[in-house]
Parts: sequence; structure tokens; C-alpha cells
Amino acid sequence: MEKSDGLYSVSASRVLPANRWQVLRLLTRVQDFPRYFPSILECKVLSRERNRVVSSWLVEMEKIPISWKEEGILDRRQFIIRFRALEGDLEKFEGCWKLVEHPSGGTELFLEVTLKVGIPVFEVVAGGIIANKVQSYFESLLKAFEDELVRRRYHGLEDRTPKNVSGFAVIGHPYNLGHLINFFEAHQQGRAIQSPEFLAEIFEQTPPFEADAITEFRSLNGKTVNGSFIVCNIIPDMLDMDIGKAVRKVVDACKLAERRGFGIVALGGFTSIAGERYGDDFLKMVRIPVTTGNTLTAALAVEQVKKAAQLMGLDLSKARVTILGGAGDIGSACARGLADKVREITVTSRTGKSFGWIKREIAKVGKAKVRTSLNNRDAIKNADIVIAAASAHKPIVDVASLKPGAIVCDIGYPKNISYSPMDRQDILVFSGGICEIPCEFKNSFDHGLPTEKILYGCFSEAIVLALEERFERYSWGKGNITKEKMAEILGMAAKHGFYPAPFFWGEKLLSDDEIRSIRAASL
Repeated sequence: MEKSDGLYSVSASRVLPANRWQVLRLLTRVQDFPRYFPSILECKVLSRERNRVVSSWLVEMEKIPISWKEEGILDRRQFIIRFRALEGDLEKFEGCWKLVEHPSGGTELFLEVTLKVGIPVFEVVAGGIIANKVQSYFESLLKAFEDELVRRRYHGLEDRTPKNVSGFAVIGHPYNLGHLINFFEAHQQGRAIQSPEFLAEIFEQTPPFEADAITEFRSLNGKTVNGSFIVCNIIPDMLDMDIGKAVRKVVDACKLAERRGFGIVALGGFTSIAGERYGDDFLKMVRIPVTTGNTLTAALAVEQVKKAAQLMGLDLSKARVTILGGAGDIGSACARGLADKVREITVTSRTGKSFGWIKREIAKVGKAKVRTSLNNRDAIKNADIVIAAASAHKPIVDVASLKPGAIVCDIGYPKNISYSPMDRQDILVFSGGICEIPCEFKNSFDHGLPTEKILYGCFSEAIVLALEERFERYSWGKGNITKEKMAEILGMAAKHGFYPAPFFWGEKLLSDDEIRSIRAASL
């Protein structure tokens, strides 16, 4: 902000998620500004010619009401709007909007304003105060422009053919401090790594960022979509310490996806927990369709369990299944998917508040006997199949408690069972809810997966939906995943070359011969 002879210069800029013509149309409809920017109390168009508009304004800038009559001149060829006050509270108030194409595909909107208060005995003090408030006002107005353009982009998306949105974004995060440090080390290019305390604090104060652009992800049928992997600056411990702060970070990550114009965003890992705890309140804070990816994750897990039972010689109709975290969204979906195929399902939970609900849910779709437990160790002792669907940053299963021949499908994130060292050769432990994908998912973030052609179900769901142009909240809320919806997403996934991943323990692929050896050792 510069001052000269009582004149103050104010400038601001922002990259807006729209092309120049869209931004220009927004700027020329000044009468609409009060609808989405409450600081403008009144704006009336007094006259309009081809390139000239005269309007009257009443604006509240941080409790100071300022009014003026303004002339605006539009230069369409240069994408510039010049304006000046013809009369009003300020002696001088003039400037221009300049629209410049941005490499991101959006428009960078520049503002230059010159003003003078014109109160001789008060100019020295009042001039600076007013100039600061004008600066703040225009910065807020630019943010309001961005929000309005995003609103228009996504308004009614589920009921119309998408035009201004495409592709997908997936949001992930480190699963602990060590994972975060590994991420930084991978980008240090030989330089010494900073202290963990320094890195953790810097990470927490950093806004969400695009770690990688995913270009031309190719379906089995040849169709391609673009996407983005966005890192959300949380680690799981934050959800226990300050859930509100964590949710705000997830919202910011979604807004980054909105600015890029993606059609759908998947909340990976613990970010889905942050969103689900706030439910519809979370959805009110974002415009882009959001999915947790839980439908495909659960469907993949059920398919993998069925195949594992076949390889281990287990008759599913006689099997006892324990689902750790069975009252959660993924766990309850797995229970529905197996309710008509197995003999007994035991559901565990931390509190037991949802036990009545999950019993009723299972009874609706199958005849499996239902048990409940608050004790994971007791619940897995006699289980033929254990599905670990609870997201926890600490181990939730003691493999020593498992019976010989047990099958363990580890769905949670991080996968603290299938990646844990163990000396049991008589049980089958594998990572579940994982997809084999039609092309490599290349990015710089270590997801803890064995190859770039293996991907989490939650991420895969967003890609499949983007390929189908199904920009909707496909997986959201608790208890909404039906068997029919699981079958539908599996069908869409297969169409594009997404299939249940082969079995692997840690990063080691398990061959059919190795699984037969496990079966033999369990007898």
C-alpha cells in the first residue's frame, strides 16, 4: 500500500477457477454481488450502455459504511474494466480490474485502486485506516468471487451432464510421524533431514497441497481421465487431539480439488473419518461431490475373503466370521455382504452403542447368527475369518490368539496387521479392500503398496466414478452401503479393468502355492 499526497494505492490479485469470459460475466453483473458478498449492502445499476455502466453502491467495510456512485468502462478486447467514483464519501476512488489467463487454466484477476478520503483535518489518520479497510474489503471480495464460481461449477451437478468439471482428486495423508519423515527424506535429494519436531510443526502449518498430478489414467476400454493426489496435512493422532481442526484441514483439501475443477474427490484414510463424524455439516462446507470410497473397499474385501476361503479349503457356509470395527461403515458393509453366506458373524466395537443397530442390519439381509463383543482378543479366538475394518494407528490384533487356518483380511489404514512381523506359518494374513488397476498410479507418496498397479479401494472408487462421469456422493454416511450397491460398483470397476488385488502380506505377493503351504501347515 503506497501513499503520495494523500493518495493511497491498493492492489490485490487472486487466481479464479474459471476462464476469462466466465470471470468477465461475473464482474459485469454487479447487481448480483450483494447475494454472495454480504459486505455489499446495496448495489443498483442506474444505467447500462454497451460498454458503460453507472451504478450506486453502499458498502460496509469493517463497520464503516461507504457509499458512492460509480462509472464502469469495459474493454472486452483487453479484458479490462476501469471504474471511478462520480460522487460519494471518498474524494477519489478509481481503479481497474484486469483479467489474465493463468497456466492452471483459470484466470488471474488483478485489481489496482487509487483512493483519497478528502477530510483535510483528518486525512493523515483517516486515510490510512480507510485504505487498510479497502484493502481487506477487496481481498475478501476476490475470495467471494472464487466461492461463487465454485458454487456455479458444482450447482445441480448430479442432475445434469457435466461440462465444467472432470476427473478425480484423492486425498491422503501420512499414517504417522515416521511416514511423514520418510516422505520428506525422499525429496531431500541427498541433503540432511531436519529434526522430526521441526518437520511435524511445518507440516501442520502447511495448507493441503497437490503432491502429484495424475495425467491420462487409462481405463481398460481406452478412456482416460486426469486427476490429482492431494496431501492433507494431518496425521491420525490429530483426530484424537482436535477433531475440529482436522476437519477444517480436510475441507481445505476438498476446496483445493474444487479450484482445480475435478468432478469428484475421495477421502482416503483417516480423512474419511473426519468427514463422517461431521456428516451433513461437512457436506455444507464443500461443493465438490465427495466419496469415502467405502463401497468399493468393502466389496473388494468380501470378494477377497471368498477367494481366500476357497484357497484355504474353508466351507463358507460353516464359517465363523469376526469383524473388528463391524459397526463402522466398511465393517457393517462387509457384514451385509457375508450375512447370507456364512454361519456366524461376531461384530466388535469400542463402545457397543451400535450393536443393536448392526444386529438388525444383518438380520435384514441374511440368516447368519450374530454375536457382539467389546473384546477383540476373545472375539477372534474361534474365528475362521477375521476382517479388521477398524482404522487404528496401533495394532488391534494379537496374531498369537488366532486359531490355525484362520484367514485375516486387513482393511484398515494403516494396515497394522498385514505389515506386522510374525512367525505364524499356519494362518493367511493379507491386505484387503485393495484393487488391481488397469495402469500405473504414479506418484511420489509412499502408499505402502507393493506395486504402482495396486491401489486402495477408496482411491479406486473415485477413479471409476470419474471414468463413468458419475459425479455424486456415492459412498457417504454410515450404513448406506447395500449389497446391490456393492455389486454395482464392482461391475463398473471391472468394466474399466479394476479387479480385487492378488493376495500380499506386507509388500510380498503371496502365490497360490504359498497359500497352499499355509493351508497344509494349519492341518
